[in-house]
Amino acid sequence: MKSENKVVVFNKAMVKYAREQVPAQDKLEHLGEFFKALTDPTRLKILYALRAGELCVFDLSVSIEASVSSASHHLAALKHVRLVKARRDGRIIYYSLDDDHINSIIQFAWEHLEE
Repeated sequence: MKSENKVVVFNKAMVKYAREQVPAQDKLEHLGEFFKALTDPTRLKILYALRAGELCVFDLSVSIEASVSSASHHLAALKHVRLVKARRDGRIIYYSLDDDHINSIIQFAWEHLEE
């Protein structure tokens, strides 16, 4: 005997509107990667340090009290999801926040947690 579950919808218009608000799966996966990158404390330290301005990996590693190798690894992950960008000046690569939105995201999250 097969049982069938019936779904009860109380507000069809609201359900339709809510469904329209959900982005496509590939966009959600990209957004998930973005937020996943923010779950690591070392990556958050990097983002906070870069709020002061652009830094090379050597100066950044000292700023966050991590090895150059660790800072470089985390920078690659942050760059992958466009939280940071890189600029080459001769043999040195300087990193900075990708844009002002990143600073705003960090600030809004902090303010939310402080409420």
